[in-house]
Amino acid sequence: MADGINVLVIDSDPSLAEAWAERVKQFGFVHCFTARPNVAIDELAALKPDLAVLGPSLDAETCIQCIHKLKIITPFMPVLTSCGGVPLAEGPEIVPFEGIYPIGTDLEGAEFAETVQSALKFRDEYKMRPDYPVIIGHSEAIRNIKLKIQKVAAKDITVLITGETGTGKELIARSVHYHSQRNQGPLVKISCGALPDELLESEVFGFQKGAFTGAHKNKPGRLELAHNGTLFIDEIGDLSLSLQAKFLQVLEDKAFARLGGIYDKFVDTRVVAATNSDLQRKVRDGLFRKDLFYRLNVIHIQAAPLRERKPDIPILIYYFVNKYCLELKKDILEIPGKILKHLQSYQWPGNVRELENVVRRAVALKDWEFVFRELSLESLQKKGEHASMEDLGTVVGWSDEKIERLIRENRFSIKKITKTYVSEAERQAIVDVLAKTQWNRKKAAEVLGVSYKTLLGRIDELGLKP
Repeated sequence: MADGINVLVIDSDPSLAEAWAERVKQFGFVHCFTARPNVAIDELAALKPDLAVLGPSLDAETCIQCIHKLKIITPFMPVLTSCGGVPLAEGPEIVPFEGIYPIGTDLEGAEFAETVQSALKFRDEYKMRPDYPVIIGHSEAIRNIKLKIQKVAAKDITVLITGETGTGKELIARSVHYHSQRNQGPLVKISCGALPDELLESEVFGFQKGAFTGAHKNKPGRLELAHNGTLFIDEIGDLSLSLQAKFLQVLEDKAFARLGGIYDKFVDTRVVAATNSDLQRKVRDGLFRKDLFYRLNVIHIQAAPLRERKPDIPILIYYFVNKYCLELKKDILEIPGKILKHLQSYQWPGNVRELENVVRRAVALKDWEFVFRELSLESLQKKGEHASMEDLGTVVGWSDEKIERLIRENRFSIKKITKTYVSEAERQAIVDVLAKTQWNRKKAAEVLGVSYKTLLGRIDELGLKP
């Protein structure tokens, strides 16, 4: 039953972990290893586990942290947990991953064997898919999204996903596909905002040899490639009205013709569309066809912005820290409490994508303080004259005495205080990055998000020297 399967047992009590490993071996698992919960993620990855069992000595927080590490190593790895403090609900798990199986503390019964069978079936179903979607979070917004995906995935109907940039719309689309009856077929993506109309049309519908200059051979379009699978149309709000009409025809007739072709081709595909635009407003403004909007909006899933998912922020941070420490071969970077508090209060206009990039930058530089100053600077620049004393008090290196002195000197001008801080914070950020990059100005400009010429100018103005 279990030849070639590596099983990893994790428990804080080594003797209990060994006892559990012996019980697991009784079910035919020859390759069974044990580990402590605080083991580094790269050491866990070196064991190459196919199935993980979390013992009863782990508390809820440690259990979830172990699940994070295991799912970073292999997203489709099934994890069996006996931790009673981890809340597992019917349907979408509150633990922010799929493939989590609750077990009891008795591994002798038939129930454990049945759970293992289900877990291995889950693994076998998804192990050939390196892009298996991982929707992270246990907030109410994420639970609602997971529940909606479960309800609509098996129904072969069109889905429209809306939400701000960086909220994970593509992740939701992939999850709909992988939980549908078409999951053995292809998932083909079309990016409507990436190409001009004439190129997008040939990319989507394909063309016949001789259809235009340079068409030296027949080429199938992405629509054909999505046959018996799912067609994901990203940023559909950017489509021109002429292409909207062609997409509407495909949705209604399930047929299309290549550019230069004379025969229609039948296509059996499910359409999942996504946009960060307000399509209803575009319909009112005459920029989007009403009939296409109604044809797409059969099932609507709203991707929640990160500012409405505050409970998920620590989970996401921990996940990304482990992910990039493994990817960049860095030691785990602990996050100070004041930094975590600031990251939870920050509004994240770029949503999860922005948070991920911030964590990646912190791990690469091994410095949370720089990230803190960078986000504080951005917040103050946006607030400008509306910055409060509380905002200024969160700034690294500014004591209450310094703020009071600046108030006295500037006769309580928040605008002047903000300007002074922005200037100081900018100088400190430049100094920090130059030090981290060993005065590699080109690399420093990339990290700071400014042009090389701009950075050279600021270095000269501030009188900075190596």
